[in-house]
Amino acid sequence: AGNTMKTLKIAALSLVMFSGFSLADSSPLNTVKAYMAAWNAHNAPLAAQYLADDAVYYDAAAGEPITGREKAEKEVIGAFIKAVPDLNWKMVGKPVYDEDTVAFRWEFSGKNSGEWAGSPPTNNPIKFEGVSYIHVKAGKITWQGDYYDSKKLDEELKPVK
Repeated sequence: AGNTMKTLKIAALSLVMFSGFSLADSSPLNTVKAYMAAWNAHNAPLAAQYLADDAVYYDAAAGEPITGREKAEKEVIGAFIKAVPDLNWKMVGKPVYDEDTVAFRWEFSGKNSGEWAGSPPTNNPIKFEGVSYIHVKAGKITWQGDYYDSKKLDEELKPVK
């Protein structure tokens, strides 16, 4: 009987540890951090896995939101990684978040050594700041809004005369 008790205790303990871990693991902040890590690994398909099938990606500079994981992977994540193959997207300061939303300031940097929206690479260094507002549901990003200084980015993407 003593042995059964011991087994039960271990099972209960591992269950508590496991559920605690998976819960912490799927917190919106951790989802966003893993998503950013995939961007920084320059892996568009991996980053896209953090998006819900019907995710909406809103880029304030573009104006029109992009709907759906596949489109976001190709037209946003993939396009950025192609244009700035060494991109670095990092959180600046402390994020503000609750059970389903994460908002944070960021800095995006790298070198425009790839084609950007049909324009040849300028090889210019780019560095701009912005804010992202992200909704997460069940470990998947359902909505992302990026707000940044697009004028500065446009300047940085101009070919050097």
